[in-house]
Amino acid sequence: MLIEDTILTTGPTYIYAREPDALKNWLISCKGEAEIIHNLEVLNEVPQLEDSIIFLHKSDEVNDSLIKGLSQQGAKILLFSNKPETQEGLHYFSLGIRGYLNTFANQERIHQAMETINQGHIWLGQNIMQAMIQGLTTPSTLVNESWRDILTEREIEVVEQVIDGHSNKEIARILDITERTVKAHLQHIFQKFETKDRLSLAMKIKNWGND
Repeated sequence: MLIEDTILTTGPTYIYAREPDALKNWLISCKGEAEIIHNLEVLNEVPQLEDSIIFLHKSDEVNDSLIKGLSQQGAKILLFSNKPETQEGLHYFSLGIRGYLNTFANQERIHQAMETINQGHIWLGQNIMQAMIQGLTTPSTLVNESWRDILTEREIEVVEQVIDGHSNKEIARILDITERTVKAHLQHIFQKFETKDRLSLAMKIKNWGND
């Protein structure tokens, strides 16, 4: 798939990959405007990592200490795993990564991930998103439900399904509406809460009334 949009980066891009096929795909995804590194120690010699994007292929060399150290320097880490798992992803997000993808994700998905993290957001798969939202919004954490007052009855139903971790397709089936209608409701909900995505919506609801 061809990438037509321009990626607005605020720093250099570095790629560390152990899979030749993945390396080729990653380079195409960022239009070849990246420096390939074969030794992670090279990153220690970079004077300024803040706002740079680093593609890391999960391996023995890519450990917790490395990831935490790079993220603390302001690097935006996209971590690739041959077998992505929800709990693994949650663990690495806690260390500061900004995106978590399959090693062999297609070029369009990688491109979207880069755009997303450059806009200050995180990129994560549906399963991880659901796990994070459910962890934020368990019944015991939602002590203030006055957030419902600014929504219509249908919008409340949509938010409740989002909190339960359901996708747009699942919400459409549960509420017996079209997926397009679900998306329209979510856009209105995001506007009312001044949020941009499901995760920030869940965080806003969790902290409702604490501002």
